[in-house]
This record gives sequence, structure tokens and C-alpha cells, in this order.
Amino acid sequence: MANDYGLHDFRDTNAGSMLWVKCSDTLCPLGPGLVTDWDFHGKRLRTRVNGRVVQDGSTDEMTWDMHYLVADIARTITLYPGDVLLSGTPANSRPVRPGDVVEVEVEGLGCLTNHVVTGPTAVRTDVGAQPTESEEVLSTALGGDWEFRGIRPPRR
Repeated sequence: MANDYGLHDFRDTNAGSMLWVKCSDTLCPLGPGLVTDWDFHGKRLRTRVNGRVVQDGSTDEMTWDMHYLVADIARTITLYPGDVLLSGTPANSRPVRPGDVVEVEVEGLGCLTNHVVTGPTAVRTDVGAQPTESEEVLSTALGGDWEFRGIRPPRR
């Protein structure tokens, strides 16, 4: 099980690469262990923030099933035992802040609980791309506005 966090306020600066959005330290807690021979079909996935359900869906709603996703990725990327592939989440992701408690529950696997805390150091402001809070960033973080992408420029 995984809690795949993203720093959406870096989305404008990433030019689509998702490096800062998804690959920063501590953004993808995994656990508590590896499960084999688990049938992913028809399982509920729920995310709660501070006890309130913010995402709720079924693996049956996935556009492609896991067998297809693994085969497609393996066409161009060498996979090794222990590699982790994440397939996305139900709609309606929500921003979280320090102090929030996030629970990701997958039917038949259990619940992964994470406490959001402030990092030990601030993002440096004297070098590199800086986080932003544009309309597009906020819309993407909230899981909406997809129908308008490419139709109108984002307001900044």
C-alpha cells in the first residue's frame, strides 16, 4: 500500500516532468509490507483526511487493469523484484497541511496512516524554481477543471 503525495505547488515549474511534484523525499510512504497473490479486482480504495472521506472508488473503475499497466510499463522499463508501480487514485484528491492525518485504506490490505508534518528545512528561495499557487495548480490539486485544460490559458 502507498500514499502517493504530490507537491502540486511545484507543478507550474516542472513543465510536465513531475520531478518535484512527485519525487521529493518523504512523498511516498509505503507499507507496512509486501503482499503477493492479492486479487485487485473489485476492491474499494478510500482516503480520509482527519477522519473525513475525500476519495472513494473501486479498482473496477480503473481505465486499465494492473496486468495491462505492468505489461505496458515493462515494454520500455526493466522491472526488478521489489520495484513498486503506483496506478493512481480515485478522483477528488485534496491538499493537506501540517497537522493533518491521512489514512489510505484498500479493501483486503488494510490502512496506511500518515501524519503530515513540517519538514526540517524550508524550501530555499535564493535558487531554483519556486512553488506557486496559480488557478491551474489549485484546480489540478483539487482534481477538477480537466475539461478546460488546453481550452483556455490558466489565470495566474
